[in-house]
Amino acid sequence: MSQHDEKRRRLLGRLNRQLAYTAPILALVAGGAALQATASDSSTETGFVPVSEASLLLASNQAEAEGEAEAEGEAEAEGGSSAAVARPEGYSPGYSETGDNPEEMLARGEELYYDTSLSTNGLSCASCHGSDGQDMGYKATFEQPFPHQVAMANSQFGMSEVHADEMVQVCMVAPMEAEPLEWGSEELTSLSAYMVEVQKRFAGEPHDL
Repeated sequence: MSQHDEKRRRLLGRLNRQLAYTAPILALVAGGAALQATASDSSTETGFVPVSEASLLLASNQAEAEGEAEAEGEAEAEGGSSAAVARPEGYSPGYSETGDNPEEMLARGEELYYDTSLSTNGLSCASCHGSDGQDMGYKATFEQPFPHQVAMANSQFGMSEVHADEMVQVCMVAPMEAEPLEWGSEELTSLSAYMVEVQKRFAGEPHDL
């Protein structure tokens, strides 16, 4: 058995407890066609508005990503390192964490937010956190300006709080199962600037998106 297969076997064992949460969501997705087929009658007679299949799929992706993150965190609790995701010593980011970043930078960041090629498993940032401004999958701590606490960064990498670029790197390494982006790269800078504005939007504050 390869090292990758062994790792997946361990993770699947740890993810069993997540089925109580994800199974109902996946069942709803599977029944999406039936919901849509009876949507007009149901909404007319009962006032019930069925949840869209796309929303259910996003919720399922988020549940699975959080389950994998938790399992990964437990598996690596003794040896997790922040070296790959924490800002290098003396590093100065190319974006502003208070906002007022160039429009071109934000536009590029939005493109990357939907880019599945950044991952090795077909996920993008939008897979777990919603699209078209429908922000989802964030903890209450995301309402706070950067740097702030991110549960996955704390549990897996021992980081009590993270900057926007560090949060991007955590997501790259954990849910997206990829290498961290190069520090100072156009991809990391643009995506981090975009996430600064997403945080403001999530918190109900003025933003540039």
